[in-house]
Amino acid sequence: MSGAAFFDVDETVITVKSMFTFLRFWLAENGDDGSEYARITDDLKARASAGGPREEINREYYRAYRGVEYAALEAAGQRWFAEFVAEGAAFYAEAVRALREHKAAGVRTVLLSGSFAPAIAPVAAAVGADHVIATEPLLDEHGVLTGEVRRPMIGAAKGEAVVAYLREHGISANDTWGYGDHGTDLPFLWLVARPAYRGEDPKLVAAARSGTWRHLGDRLGDAQGNEFSDDRKVASVW
Repeated sequence: MSGAAFFDVDETVITVKSMFTFLRFWLAENGDDGSEYARITDDLKARASAGGPREEINREYYRAYRGVEYAALEAAGQRWFAEFVAEGAAFYAEAVRALREHKAAGVRTVLLSGSFAPAIAPVAAAVGADHVIATEPLLDEHGVLTGEVRRPMIGAAKGEAVVAYLREHGISANDTWGYGDHGTDLPFLWLVARPAYRGEDPKLVAAARSGTWRHLGDRLGDAQGNEFSDDRKVASVW
């Protein structure tokens, strides 16, 4: 393969924040009537409003899974994703189309996410991505989550992951593409030769003014990158 294309996932390739839609699904499967989901997300929102670092908020999120078997989360991830796709507003068509075009051209396609593999692996399989780099929960000797993570795959961590991936595979930075939707994606978008973004995040809009950045559209579509003919809407989920 020649070159590499790196894609943020949540609200870049898929239309939701997978961490939260998966959490709601997981808790509901385990008997939550919505109150536990509200308690967890209200706490995370409060931390964010108080200016808490996104990396620490990310760590706090995974503490909700302390004591859960990783294999159970992987299985739940498949069920969550099937339900999510069935709702019909799962993907941003232009981002998926870009990923599939890169892959067809022999470019490695890599998903980068602060979410974790139980939620991201099904996305990768659906769109045909070659590799996933996500937040990695720590497990005990029985494959049970401790509630801690190796390192949140957010901000600077994404940039460092891109550098490491290019070095490992002997890929020149001149043969790279990057896709994101949030200012915290800048550490990896600045590293690639051809950055692109979806949405109107002020930091990305400002960065795009400094060069030729591709701006992806918001049309919804399927896992093949085909746009829907009707005007479907994205559900709002924190």
